[in-house]
Amino acid sequence: MAIKSYFKYVYYFKSLGACIVIFGGSWFVYQVRETSQVLRSTVATNVLNLEHTQAQYIYLDSHQEDIFICNSDDPVKGKGTSLLGIVTRWWKSINQSIAYRYLNVAKHGSKYTRTRAVHDLGAMKHLQPWVCQQIAQMMDSRTAVALARIADSDLRLFLKPPHHWVDKKLYEIIDQLHQLLVDMDKLCQSSHSCLSQFISKKFYSSRKNLEFDHELSSIDFTATPTISWDEQLLTQCIKAIYHHTAIEQFSRDLANARGLSVLMEVKKKLNDNVDVCILLAKIISNLSLYTELVDDIFRSGWIGVLAAWSRHKDIRLAGPAARALFNMDVDVNNGEKFPRRIYLLHPMNRTRSKAKIDVIFIHGLLGGIFISWRQRDPDLTLKFVDSTKNDNEDSLINIVKEYPQEFFEDLARDLQVRDWKKIGHDYEVILDDCPVSMNSLAAGPFTCPGNEICTEYQGIDLTRTECWPKDWLPKDVPSIRVIGINYDTSLSLWSLPCPIEVLKSTISERSLEFTKKLVTAGVGKRPIIWVCHSMGGLLVKKMLVEESKTGDKHHLCDNTKGIIFYSTPHRGSHVAALKQTTQMLLWPSIEVQELREESPQLLKLHQEFKTMLEKYKMEIVSFSETKPTFVSAMKVPLQIQFVLPKSADPEVGEFYEIPQDHLSICKPASKHSFLYRKVVDLLKKNLTENN
Repeated sequence: MAIKSYFKYVYYFKSLGACIVIFGGSWFVYQVRETSQVLRSTVATNVLNLEHTQAQYIYLDSHQEDIFICNSDDPVKGKGTSLLGIVTRWWKSINQSIAYRYLNVAKHGSKYTRTRAVHDLGAMKHLQPWVCQQIAQMMDSRTAVALARIADSDLRLFLKPPHHWVDKKLYEIIDQLHQLLVDMDKLCQSSHSCLSQFISKKFYSSRKNLEFDHELSSIDFTATPTISWDEQLLTQCIKAIYHHTAIEQFSRDLANARGLSVLMEVKKKLNDNVDVCILLAKIISNLSLYTELVDDIFRSGWIGVLAAWSRHKDIRLAGPAARALFNMDVDVNNGEKFPRRIYLLHPMNRTRSKAKIDVIFIHGLLGGIFISWRQRDPDLTLKFVDSTKNDNEDSLINIVKEYPQEFFEDLARDLQVRDWKKIGHDYEVILDDCPVSMNSLAAGPFTCPGNEICTEYQGIDLTRTECWPKDWLPKDVPSIRVIGINYDTSLSLWSLPCPIEVLKSTISERSLEFTKKLVTAGVGKRPIIWVCHSMGGLLVKKMLVEESKTGDKHHLCDNTKGIIFYSTPHRGSHVAALKQTTQMLLWPSIEVQELREESPQLLKLHQEFKTMLEKYKMEIVSFSETKPTFVSAMKVPLQIQFVLPKSADPEVGEFYEIPQDHLSICKPASKHSFLYRKVVDLLKKNLTENN
């Protein structure tokens, strides 16, 4: 009886196991089939054999055909039959197939799959040159722009300009620029007087005579050309084109006159001239605002050039190049554009993380993004102190003479790192640029732990930064978007301005312009922190006051969480108060006139600003200079304190008097400066509150 029961249980167990195997296998086959269908709907699997279904071509960098003949005795030929050669060919084939797959998805997939495919394609390395050039020719403008914004993507994947091997002479390029300027003048019907006057002044002779002069000079015939066709004239032509495209109603004239290819000739000729490349990048940036021109920019070969420029060590060139690429990146910018004078300082490349707060920097009179926000030169000189003179003094002097100054700077830094490793963790360190006076609302921080300084010194970068908002803030405060406003100012009206742009020189008109452009860049969609120096603070106050009067329709006031003022003259500056005789001689600009001490307009603006703060709560942090600024006017050295503490104190929020002059108060010497730590502290506080 027990045996029958045993066999019965065994039968049930076998039946249950068979059912599990059958149903499990069916489920597994079903999942494989479903997964395969999903993959086919997302990725075209036939792209794996793309290189086998099309003829194979080798794209040469030169227009000349090179023929390579391989001897049968060549040892390289025999490597193909070895195991290593087989594995290498297999790996290259797989790598190429994957690259083609990514390209196909980046061109034809959904927005989400396109984004992932572009990131993966940009991360691929060690592709064969002919594969890179084939992908470049198969790529469309949208994919090329997206790939250009991937950090460290292979620059060989971008289309080269047509006829890139042709090297034109300088006078030929200037002749093309002359014709381009004439065509642009016709397109705007000579309504831009600056362009018309430039053509008339620089090209007053006929083109036929100019060509004849150059032919004579080429055969060493003594002749005096009416115009000096040199690099200086070419640079002036580029400046004229940039000025013309900077005006909104004339921006498209360059592309309509087929000038993109002409500018590429200039780039090839003066590729090592950074100043000319900066102008070219700004011109393309002006055109990038118009979606209909992206294909023309792509076909002219500018996408690869912008990708290389966006990684340039000179931020003056990298900034406009990155701005142009962002404006054309329709898959990421969500309709946001960065117009002229508005720079995206971080992130300059595509990133998968979203910004949680906007930090906007705006400079003052005669400043700039890459001037006002530079790092101050630290004092790293090594000093030998000895109270008693001994026999070793002469040898020490000889050592100092023998080694360069850089040696002692590095030595001083090494000694400092060694000392901090020993005792730094036991101390609290007072920050540089600590205030000499402050109000009752001041909250610091004034110190930092010694071990923190020790850690930073161990990985310190010896190179100075030309823009600390771009290089420092994103590392210390992730998840932020850094924006810089750049505008031109002058001290005198003796230099003739453009009649079209002269109307945008007052604080009121500039604030309206910046408000419009910042909204175009997407400002107002997330919390905002304003960081401003001198007159830049007045512009921020005017923008917010005007927005509050219109009901804050762009949400700038409601999203503003804090403002940091670096020596902003809320009540004007006594330096701008000129006597009538001096005004007639200097003819001060509108900017200088508006900064007069106790100006009724500034006092009214400040009162409206304090009224606005009663409705919209914002943290206010103000710094004031206490040292005079050294200036040299007509070779006469002067020391002037531009903004007095009384004028720099807005009577709201925290107020600190810093022992620096007007120019250096916004330039921290290091990350351990109180001027910088206060910005980081305010940003971290607001990020914590918004999470």
